[in-house]
Amino acid sequence: MRSTIIGTVLALATVFVAAPAMAGEKHEKASFPMPAAAFKERVDARQAKARERMEKRASTLNAEQAKELRAKFDAGIAKINAEVSKATADGTVTKEEAQAVRQVSKEVRGHHGKHARHGKHGGKRGGDAPKK
Repeated sequence: MRSTIIGTVLALATVFVAAPAMAGEKHEKASFPMPAAAFKERVDARQAKARERMEKRASTLNAEQAKELRAKFDAGIAKINAEVSKATADGTVTKEEAQAVRQVSKEVRGHHGKHARHGKHGGKRGGDAPKK
C-alpha cells in the first residue's frame, strides 16, 4: 500500500515537471523595427516550410502537374523575395514594410489561406451558401 502511494506521487510529480517541457516552444512575437538579417531569416524559414508542403503535394501529382505546381511556386517565391529585398534595402525592416511583404505573400497564395472558407466545410449552416 505504501509503495503504491509513493509510486503514484512520483508519477504525478514527473507529469507536472515534464508537462511544461512537452508543451512545445512558442514563437517569439516580432518586434519592429527589426534588423534586415533577422527578417530575411524568418522569411526564409517560412519559405522552406512552404516548399516542403508543396513538394509533399507535388509527390501526389503526375509529372506534368508537379512541374506546373513547382513553376507557380517558384514564381510566387520570386515575387515575395523582390518585396523582401525592397524591405531590407536600408538594413532595418519597419512594421509597414513587413506588412507589404505579407500582403504580397497573401496575393501569391490566393484565397487558400489558413482561414479560407470552403462551401463544403465552413460555416454553421454547413451548406454551400456563403456567409452574409
